[in-house]
Amino acid sequence: MRLLMLLVGRTRDAAWQKSQEEYRRRIDRYFRCDVRELKEEKPGRNELPAAYCRRQAPRLLAEFNREPGLKLLLDERGPARTSREFAAFLAKLLGAGHRNLVFLCGGAFGYDESLRQAADHLVALSPLTFPHELARVLLFEQLYRALTIIRNEPYHY
Repeated sequence: MRLLMLLVGRTRDAAWQKSQEEYRRRIDRYFRCDVRELKEEKPGRNELPAAYCRRQAPRLLAEFNREPGLKLLLDERGPARTSREFAAFLAKLLGAGHRNLVFLCGGAFGYDESLRQAADHLVALSPLTFPHELARVLLFEQLYRALTIIRNEPYHY
């Protein structure tokens, strides 16, 4: 089993990077977890967010589709789940024999609809909006938490 995290933009803050790396390292105890940062283009001076997302979409879609595996897109439109429900969702995916899970975590402006349509599942971390660097840490932490819940280990409580 392999988890591939496609992250749009760079994590510039050292504290966020350190937290993300700590949870990635913990996930590696269960499954190989690879991270690939994708270049985030700059929005044009007067470019609306929707136009910016449309312009960036073909490149992100090509990266998302290039990788074999089940496609999961981080998006607030995904179903709201508790940590235990997310663990059950992840266990179901693992039990279905998927060898690779490919997560795409976007940048500040979100996604074009074409990326949502390309995803097998939308995954929401919360109905709240977070800076993309914090959303990454939350994703990695929730994946680690889900794996400990699946294995009945004491991290969750």
